[in-house]
Amino acid sequence: MEELEVGHVICSDRIKPIAEALVRKYDELSHVDVGRILFVLNRKSRGSKKRVVLARTSRMPAKWREVLYQLGAVEYDFLMEFYEKTTAVLDENQMIALVYRELRRIGRNGDVAPPDVNEWYNVLMGLGRRWFYPDATCPNLLSDDIDWRRLMGPHYEPPLPPE
Repeated sequence: MEELEVGHVICSDRIKPIAEALVRKYDELSHVDVGRILFVLNRKSRGSKKRVVLARTSRMPAKWREVLYQLGAVEYDFLMEFYEKTTAVLDENQMIALVYRELRRIGRNGDVAPPDVNEWYNVLMGLGRRWFYPDATCPNLLSDDIDWRRLMGPHYEPPLPPE
């Protein structure tokens, strides 16, 4: 799919190569079919002053699955939405970490796990409390010498299946 802009949303394959590389590297993501995820950059503000929202992953609503299939002969199961206002300051490593975190939410049974405090805590333990801040450094999860399990150490927990 080539880049397509509709109102405040851009559909783009810019993030797809990152997701494909993460799925190849991490066995825990082997069930994820990246070709069935629609990656969207939302230019509209999201969140509030009290809460920062970087991204959201959800099942593709049935009506939109059908519309998108008819328009492009591609059937998407998931929508992975990134919010430009909060992700514009992320460097490449931070964006890779964010995509990894969102891919971990897709369960083997096709459900999407809701945002979870324990999962967020695990991310913070592995990447650092301020991993997504503009001045922070974040390890490149695609680097050969970085492994999430080793990075997390005793705090590693495999992704929980959605309820």
